[in-house]
Parts: sequence; structure tokens; C-alpha cells
Amino acid sequence: MKKTFSRISEEKRNRIIESSIEEFAEWGYEKGSLDRIIKKSGISKGGLYEYISTKEELFLFVAEHAYNLLYDHINISIRESGQDLPPDLLDRFHLVASRAIDFYLANPLQIKLIIMTGHIVDEDVSSKVSSIFFSRFREIFGDADRATLAYGYDRVLNLMEWLLIKTRNHFIRVHMSGRDADSVKKEYMEEWDFIVSVLRDGIYKNKGV
Repeated sequence: MKKTFSRISEEKRNRIIESSIEEFAEWGYEKGSLDRIIKKSGISKGGLYEYISTKEELFLFVAEHAYNLLYDHINISIRESGQDLPPDLLDRFHLVASRAIDFYLANPLQIKLIIMTGHIVDEDVSSKVSSIFFSRFREIFGDADRATLAYGYDRVLNLMEWLLIKTRNHFIRVHMSGRDADSVKKEYMEEWDFIVSVLRDGIYKNKGV
């Protein structure tokens, strides 16, 4: 984003960010329209280009914004509860999932945008978004204990990344069905209880560790 973007009022900046998140969450990167963002945010086309150079730049900015909101929420909620991240990888995944679901429920558009980042056709943009995700993901899981794993750490993390994507997609489908938040959260955590219990007998050198 251009330096001018940081100089505008917070209200106007948030309006552009929220309009962009709404647009890209609904249409994705390729089909997302700057004209619709301009209309939703109530600024002129010339005004928008005072703050951005390209649609790609704006998309990457709001994608990083959404990921930062999610992972900052996870870190802050764990810290405020007085807990530390468990050294055990699966215990850590379970704790993080329990914190993430509250953010999912409160911010469905941001999560829908994050899900849409997995459907980008442009390989260059897709790679850049993946780098944003991996940088935050590895901050949380990069120092988990790997001594007891039966498989390579990167392979296990790739599996967990895939499972996170799968559960996010399922969350969106269930949440958009109109079910109440408590039942959605209960189902989400029951799914993670199952995932963790199965993996615990599969990814460690000694089963049941």
C-alpha cells in the first residue's frame, strides 16, 4: 500500500479495508472488483488509486490483515488466560483450535476471505498469500516438540495445515446455515477432539504418547 494510505483518517481507512474484505470474501481475488469496492467504500476511483497501485496489492494487504487479526486473537486470548503454548504438538493444535473458533464466530467475513485465498488461480499471488499464512502459522507451531514424532516435522505440519483448512471450510458451511453459535462451536471442537485422538495414535513414535 502507498504511504498515503497510512495518512488518511482511521474511519476512512477502515471503510476501505472492510469494503475490500467483503468484496474479496464474496468473489475471491480474480473476480473481485475494484469498482465495487469503490462503490461500497464511498470513495472515488481516483481516490482509491491514491492509496493503492494494483488490485493485487490491495488483496494481499487485506489478506494479511485478516490473518493478523486471527493469529493475534489466538496469541492474546491464550496469554490473557494465563496459559502457555503446550510443547506437545497436538495439545497445542487443540488449544489453538479452541481459541480460533471464537474468532471464527465473531468474524465470519474474515474467515471466508481466508478460505478464498485457497482458491486463487494466479500462482504468483497464491504463493505470496501462502507466505503470509506460513509466517504466522510457524510462529505458533514452529517451536513445538518434535522429538517424539514418527514422521518429519514439516510433513506433520503440512497435514495439520490441511486439516485446519478443512475445518475452516466446514465451519463456514455450518455457520452460514444459520445455526446458533454454541452448537457450531460444540460441533467444531468435537471434530478437533476426534482429529487429535486419531492423530495421537499415528504421528508419534510410541502410540499413546
